[in-house]
Amino acid sequence: MRCTSRPLAARASLVTVLLLVVLPGAAGAKRAAPGDADTADAAVSPLHPRAHYGRRSWLRVGGPGRWRSYVRFQVGALDRPLRSAAIVLHVARARRVALEVRVVLAGDGWGERRITGARAPAVGARVSQPWAARACRPRRRAHTCSVTLTLNPAAVQGPAPGFVLTAQPGSAVRIASRESRRGAPRLRVRRGRVPVQPPAPKPVAPPGGPRPPGAVAGVWTSPAELASRPASGPAWQALKSAADGPLGTPAIADQNSDHDILTQAAALVYARTGADAYRRKAADAISAAIGTERGGETLALGRNLASYVIAADLIGLGAYDAALDARFRSWLAAVRTEDLSGDTLVSTQETRPNNWGTMAGASRMAADVYLGDGGDLDRAAKVFRGWLGDRSAYAGFSFGDLSWQADAGQPVGIAPAGGVKQGLAIDGALPDDMRRGCAFAVPPCHTEYAWEAMQGVVVAAEILARRGYDAFGWSAKALLRAAQFLDRLDRQYGGWWATADDEWQPWLINSAYGTKFPATAPAGRGKIMAWTDWVFGG
Repeated sequence: MRCTSRPLAARASLVTVLLLVVLPGAAGAKRAAPGDADTADAAVSPLHPRAHYGRRSWLRVGGPGRWRSYVRFQVGALDRPLRSAAIVLHVARARRVALEVRVVLAGDGWGERRITGARAPAVGARVSQPWAARACRPRRRAHTCSVTLTLNPAAVQGPAPGFVLTAQPGSAVRIASRESRRGAPRLRVRRGRVPVQPPAPKPVAPPGGPRPPGAVAGVWTSPAELASRPASGPAWQALKSAADGPLGTPAIADQNSDHDILTQAAALVYARTGADAYRRKAADAISAAIGTERGGETLALGRNLASYVIAADLIGLGAYDAALDARFRSWLAAVRTEDLSGDTLVSTQETRPNNWGTMAGASRMAADVYLGDGGDLDRAAKVFRGWLGDRSAYAGFSFGDLSWQADAGQPVGIAPAGGVKQGLAIDGALPDDMRRGCAFAVPPCHTEYAWEAMQGVVVAAEILARRGYDAFGWSAKALLRAAQFLDRLDRQYGGWWATADDEWQPWLINSAYGTKFPATAPAGRGKIMAWTDWVFGG
């Protein structure tokens, strides 16, 4: 590998090196050393979308070309559990760069001579702690530093696990490729009787700032993310107790049904433990729920649909029962526009600026992600952005009493930053749900509808953020300001903070923004979501 004398520019917004695994016998694979794996690799740049760089002796990451480098490994069958796993790289001129490994979201059908900047698999969940290089001093002759990135062994599943190496903004790194004389990327695994899983990396967010967006695996979460969540404590015990108990009768038409939430519990426990009984339990529950929305209203559908979608995603329904997954997908595609008492899930999100619309929007988005319907997801995201306050994105809602609006001529779902009315700070208020307590008054009339509407808002924001939308940052962090508004009312008047079926929300809000709002464990089950004290808890 050649080492340049000029420092590489550091303007990359997000740098990625994708690490996948090649099946035995792949062209170009070398003979592996014990415990290691051979690779195929290539570098790509969005500035050169049609160019091929798979035969170079270097893998470039970051810099002015915003390079990414893709690598595949060959490991063979994993006949025993892994005690440890790590990726070994040789890098040159790595200064003030933090590298970390993520799972690959999708896409292993590439070759060194075919992959281009226009074909870049998406980034999944992080499965390593960051490696920080403040001063990488290359060895003599080799001109590289050896870098070992320790993985969560649970992420190395089967003979072809996928990984993505990412670096923080302002990074520029050269990595030796398999075509170089020495230092090709390696996946090093150690087998043992009992797998040792290092602590899961915690999401890092600047205080008071939204979680950085970026497409990751899963509608809501993924088995790789859950692999290191604790299997003990109040939150886990509540989750597992629900998964072990009866799920009840599916009834999507019943807006107070818990069957969806309990089905999600079974799927979460399967994703964490791999116990097939929970997978079958969740699959049977999903099958039984199909069609039970008939005779109901869109509020019930909005409340109940998202958890079934998340459960199907967590158990890998398509791989487990292809026929059921096909039936589920066909129903899911149609149910978004099914007429229920004169409304559809789509029309409810696009016209109702209160809890009805927020619940419908969240479930619509969950269905879109599962179906891979990017067009409808983008439409739903624009509607959501308009509800948060960006009327240039969408403004087709039918608002009720406008007394809680900061500007009655420009009504929005969350009041804009800095708003004050009759001495009361209404920054972050949900006007169309606050008015259901009573018209604007000081002190306000108490209502649970603000937190009820927030249930759909929080779920929608998380689903969108996982697809790369900056939902937690839109309209001056509107969701954070909404939580702060309710927190201010609680501090000033009492009785306004999240209780009972709203207790799950602060856990996700704290995870997204790095805040420390009061949060209860075990948290109560919500109408559209639950178990966030375990999924997102510290």
